[in-house]
Amino acid sequence: MLLPQLNVIGPGRLGQTLARLWHERASVRVADLLARDCAHARAAADFIGTGRVAGWDDLAPAAITLIATPDDAIAGAAGRLRAHVRPGDVVFHCSGALSSDLLAPLRAGGAVVASVHPLFSFADPVTAVTGFTGTWCAAEGDAAALDILLPLFDGIGAQRFTMPASGKLLYHAGAVLACNHLVALMETALRSMEGAGVPREAAWSALKPLIDGTLANLDRVGPAQALTGPAARNDLGIIAQEIAATTQLDSATGATYKVLTDVALQLAAQRRKS
Repeated sequence: MLLPQLNVIGPGRLGQTLARLWHERASVRVADLLARDCAHARAAADFIGTGRVAGWDDLAPAAITLIATPDDAIAGAAGRLRAHVRPGDVVFHCSGALSSDLLAPLRAGGAVVASVHPLFSFADPVTAVTGFTGTWCAAEGDAAALDILLPLFDGIGAQRFTMPASGKLLYHAGAVLACNHLVALMETALRSMEGAGVPREAAWSALKPLIDGTLANLDRVGPAQALTGPAARNDLGIIAQEIAATTQLDSATGATYKVLTDVALQLAAQRRKS
């Protein structure tokens, strides 16, 4: 069977991981790898196990092209790629915040475009290759592109859902709140504990079982029913005092406590109505 050729523009951690997984499963034939630095492209080829180091001057057309550059470089790469696409070629990116509309100019050359964003951390490609199975991916774009791409992601163990391109920013904001901002929230919790005189190491050891239990409850009964604490009890006096105390500690921690309390009070009201 003749495998479709895959070019990767910007073969960083995500690009290397996906290309290697598809190569190992004989889903595609990895062709050209284009990076700003040839040494980086050669290292990517070594990790993937195949691939030719290429530049814009000698980039060969491919049935599928992944633009895996940083978000602020995707539009520029798409512009340079216009001279290399053929009717029916698939071009996609994996940005969480940007939609496939960013690639719309490539349609002028007959390409079909999409975006598929894995909800996964690609901090280390070696670990990512072994841990990717089961990852949820958000997909949107031209139906003809998704008809080619979604089976490729299915083949490496992805789970996926489709969504409109217009929802990408809110979708990505949700992912940021759940992941990146959870880290920031834990920092504000540790600052509060330290401000109370609890050493950071002891505070984390004490809080982690509470966090784990909360995540388990969220999974089991959902946000409204998992909510506990002063907002769930409508204890407005304690809430006001703790807003003042955290604000005195530092303004960011106080603002975080207040804003999240507003959401918690909405959840509590929702639970009382149910």
